Amino acid sequence: MDKNHSDLYLFEKVKSGDQKSFDLLFQKYYNSLCNYAYLYLKENAQTEELVADVYLKIWNNRQSIEIRTNLKSYFLRSTHNEVISYLRKSRLQTVSLEHNSDLGEVFEETPETLLINKETCNTFGSMINELPKQAGLVFRLHKVDGLSYKQIAEVLELSIKTVDNHMGRALKIIRKMCELKPDFFKE
Repeated sequence: MDKNHSDLYLFEKVKSGDQKSFDLLFQKYYNSLCNYAYLYLKENAQTEELVADVYLKIWNNRQSIEIRTNLKSYFLRSTHNEVISYLRKSRLQTVSLEHNSDLGEVFEETPETLLINKETCNTFGSMINELPKQAGLVFRLHKVDGLSYKQIAEVLELSIKTVDNHMGRALKIIRKMCELKPDFFKE
């Protein structure tokens, strides 16, 4: 039995509630998942907590999880998604704190500014959603999530040059969309 089949066999036992099989998978992949998450978080305590959360979610949802490729890929993708979610939340909290402390007296939130901000986000969000799938994903990972081209290449299993090409394509399409809506970006 090869490595992937033994992992899938263990996971089938996990799905039926076998704690020992789950512990084996935890021990087998925990360090590599922590190393992966550490690439983005650069903080041991947060990395360990995040990976523990991944395992907890897997355990809680074990009966509904269907592994189609291999287990390690599934665990890495789950860890990646959790990292992205954490980075989004921490970025929003940081921006919110900076906004409240630095701009509190200068920038007053009025119903008009809230509406303008919402419209801006909706328009830009729809522009990103209109991008081709891979170019849109690369754009989001780089511009929204703050990942480097190298990190994106590792996560998506692409070359850095391919990531660069997707980013260039996305920016070209967004520029074209902006040309079609010139009034949107004027004050």
